[in-house]
Amino acid sequence: MVDQKMADLIGTDDAGIKVYRAGDTVKGTVIDSSPSRILLDLEGGLTGIITRKEATGFYTEDEAVEPGTEIEAAVIDPESDQGLVVLSLRKASQDMVWAELNESLESGRIIKVKISEANKGGLMASYKGLRAFLPVSQLMPINYPRVEGADTARILKKLQKHIGKEFAVRVINVDRENGKVIISEKAAHEEQMKKTLHDLSVGDVIKGEVSGVLKYGIFVAHNGIEGLVHLSEMDWGHVSDPSKHYELGDKVEVVVIGIDGDKLSFSIKQLTEDPWKDKVKKYEEGQKVTGKVLRWNAQGVFIEIEPDVQGLFDLEQFGVEDYTELKLKEGEEMEGKIQSINYDSHRFELEKV
Repeated sequence: MVDQKMADLIGTDDAGIKVYRAGDTVKGTVIDSSPSRILLDLEGGLTGIITRKEATGFYTEDEAVEPGTEIEAAVIDPESDQGLVVLSLRKASQDMVWAELNESLESGRIIKVKISEANKGGLMASYKGLRAFLPVSQLMPINYPRVEGADTARILKKLQKHIGKEFAVRVINVDRENGKVIISEKAAHEEQMKKTLHDLSVGDVIKGEVSGVLKYGIFVAHNGIEGLVHLSEMDWGHVSDPSKHYELGDKVEVVVIGIDGDKLSFSIKQLTEDPWKDKVKKYEEGQKVTGKVLRWNAQGVFIEIEPDVQGLFDLEQFGVEDYTELKLKEGEEMEGKIQSINYDSHRFELEKV
């Protein structure tokens, strides 16, 4: 008689018959299938049965599994009332998927997931039947729900647009005991982002896509990285509302004007010649000009020489320390001499005459 401990090790009973236990993973060959069940020929001359419920997600109701197909499944019940070994494709598959996710975590291998749900914290994704969470903070710039004031309702609305999409991600945490998997889209593109940043220099002209429209400017994504085009860099003229000029997804061309670590500053207006320069070609330093008083403040007194051409008198020239002491009238004419032409601030620095 075979010792019972040895029988346990080799999976046979004392009569040499193959013994299966709940939780075992077994392989079998399909001998028959129908919409309600699949029958397998197992080692030891036993027959296994997989009900449609335990095959859900692997075969459609009208799909027959060809006889002779080899299938791996998990044992649920070693012997049913009918003398069959009850098996589950779902449990066996889950074991394999958990193993895949652990391998992906350790190796850094990129996997593809399908987005199934959205909540204010991020996206829920499906990977071979298992659920995984993609936090908002782990989204690529192009998919990040950037909104004014972090409005949760608007964030959720933006996130819901990703439902049904396929994302390339890396696994960053696996906790099978609690059934939790955390994934990152950023991590999947980390190398690409690093390379893009490394290859980028101030002055480079690049093409991108508008990934955020806010009151103070627009964000533009390019090869996994993102930069800001501030209001002041959108146009040579005055821009008060970026949303009137750009929408999410718009294709734009920008020039890199600042790199601070991974924080980038872009400009759109600097891709074109400043029209103000052309407008003031007829003026030169030392030239006398006359204009009408527009306003005065702590900076000094501003006059309009012609439309879009202004000059500034320093307060000291009026013998006062506080601009509130000035006795001026808006619209009155004032004459001055051009000390310098400030192309950055688009004005003349003037000296009283």
